[in-house]
Amino acid sequence: MFKKRKRYDPGTGAGGGGTTPPPGEREWTFMVYLAGDNNLEQNGRADLAEMKQVGSSPQVAVVAQFDRMSAGSTRRYFLRRGSKLEEDAVGPELGETNTGDPHELERFITWAMSTYPAKRYALVLWNHGTGWKEDEVYKIAQSSGLYPSRRAPELDPLVKGLVGRSARPVLFAPTINAILARGIAYDDTDCDFLDNAELKQAIRGALRDVGVEKLDLLGFDACLMNMLEVAYQLKDVAAHVVGSQDTEPVAGWPYDAVLGELSKRPQMAGPELAGVIVEQYLRSYGPYDEVTQSALDLSRAREVVWALNELCKYVLDNQDGCELAVGRAGRRAQSYSDPDYKDLYDFCRLLSERAGQEELKRRALAVMELLAPPGEGRLVYAEAHRGLRLARSHGVSIYFPTRVLSPFYKRLDFASESLWDDMLRRLFGA
Repeated sequence: MFKKRKRYDPGTGAGGGGTTPPPGEREWTFMVYLAGDNNLEQNGRADLAEMKQVGSSPQVAVVAQFDRMSAGSTRRYFLRRGSKLEEDAVGPELGETNTGDPHELERFITWAMSTYPAKRYALVLWNHGTGWKEDEVYKIAQSSGLYPSRRAPELDPLVKGLVGRSARPVLFAPTINAILARGIAYDDTDCDFLDNAELKQAIRGALRDVGVEKLDLLGFDACLMNMLEVAYQLKDVAAHVVGSQDTEPVAGWPYDAVLGELSKRPQMAGPELAGVIVEQYLRSYGPYDEVTQSALDLSRAREVVWALNELCKYVLDNQDGCELAVGRAGRRAQSYSDPDYKDLYDFCRLLSERAGQEELKRRALAVMELLAPPGEGRLVYAEAHRGLRLARSHGVSIYFPTRVLSPFYKRLDFASESLWDDMLRRLFGA
């Protein structure tokens, strides 16, 4: 059942096709990779219809790849206003594709950027999302008897739980939570998904194929993805990331509103488009919806990690005097649908308020200054949230486990290049 929200009026600035500009003169190519081979297929169809309310223009190409469950095939689209979706299909059917295969994502990006070259590129990954966690969840679930070996959407506790806001399903019970990790772009037919290393690999390969340095914007129309760990993993392949700290409502992004603004002002740069997405996302939901959305400037990711390392180093060198304050801050910081995910700013704020040592307080404040208030010069470029449960959100989360440190955390670039996991292991005695 789709959430109803105010219909966006694109006005006269929205494009309905037009002539194709010479190579290099198009301002934007807006790419959407819809992993709909799961229980979100109907939502994907609704979002494609939303995109078509604005469609492509001579200055903005809106393209998509949609892997469906019911039809068992994948199509690519050049989306236009006023046409039927079938008329927007480009090229032959691709047959059954695995959206969890990084090569499939790389092929789509390469095709889109080569076929519709532009000055700037945005890529949106549309699907379930679960932050940094990234192990072979389907195999774990099947071996535990918690996930059917053959596709059965009505019995699918995995995907049902990922979009839920209430209690975690059996699959995420503490008994297997220590070995469970997840990713993005879930494909139920192939029982596969993209982990964060594969996501980086796919984007980097496509950029190399077409000779582009970075994506101007990488968007996650998915849950729980705006984490420091994810941002750090992608810092070399994208300039800005837009996503949610918490789960998203089923309606997801307001594509008509976002593309309507981009069509009116196609010359806007990546940071401005990122801010537009955050603003329009919050505006599209009602006063009682609990939502988060933020834009991160990935050029600031290393700076934040350096400041966080200084904090962690002090804790490691002064464990006896810091352990209690760090533990309390981790337990009480703003958390999300996955309770292991904490708002980084709120964690540092609580730590600074409870720190018995001035040096620990100073280092916590140094991290906070790189995050808020949002804007130029900070990792969090734009941020919006609504709802009492999410009131202490500031745009970027970090992993602070409630029970035990996941053994898969060490595979992340962030873990190998920061002291955060060293601090967590010391605190948990692992």
